[in-house]
Amino acid sequence: MAVHVDAVIPVHPLTVNDLDRMVEIGVVAPDDRIELLDGVLVEMTPQSEAHMYAIRRFAALAQPAVAAAGLELSPQCPLRLPSSISQPEPDFAVIPITPRDERPGDALLVVEVASSSRAVDLGPKAAIYAAAGIPEYWVLDVERREMVVHRGPVDGRYTSLRTLGERDTASADAVDLAVALSALL
Repeated sequence: MAVHVDAVIPVHPLTVNDLDRMVEIGVVAPDDRIELLDGVLVEMTPQSEAHMYAIRRFAALAQPAVAAAGLELSPQCPLRLPSSISQPEPDFAVIPITPRDERPGDALLVVEVASSSRAVDLGPKAAIYAAAGIPEYWVLDVERREMVVHRGPVDGRYTSLRTLGERDTASADAVDLAVALSALL
């Protein structure tokens, strides 16, 4: 059930610590499909067949390049960002190897696969990732069959946006990774 709050109503933002405590005491189950964005618990949309296919294909194609660079491919795990009110769970993050008891935070590349989540992925999430200084952010839209590549985070926004079509190849700056969009769609 979606809840909409009138903009004139002051809202107290939840923090990452609040969310951690809510999980600890059982208010939120560890497997609930939610993420904390700008102080609000947001329901994650169910994955379509196209979304799941893109995730499987991206993992298979990206893993060798990420491992060769001495990095990890973190699938659908929370990112610890400098913001105390956001803890997104991107479909993928390319991160330095992180100890078992630590949430990753220093992502070099974040990838979201969008279908019904396009507005959130290109809006609030892009701002959150840019504010965190994540150098590169890809949004693969499986419905429109395109990818929006964000680069150059400055003051909470990306300075470079490029839309690639299904015949194009996305190449990462942070790691030697090139992925043909047709292989994901």
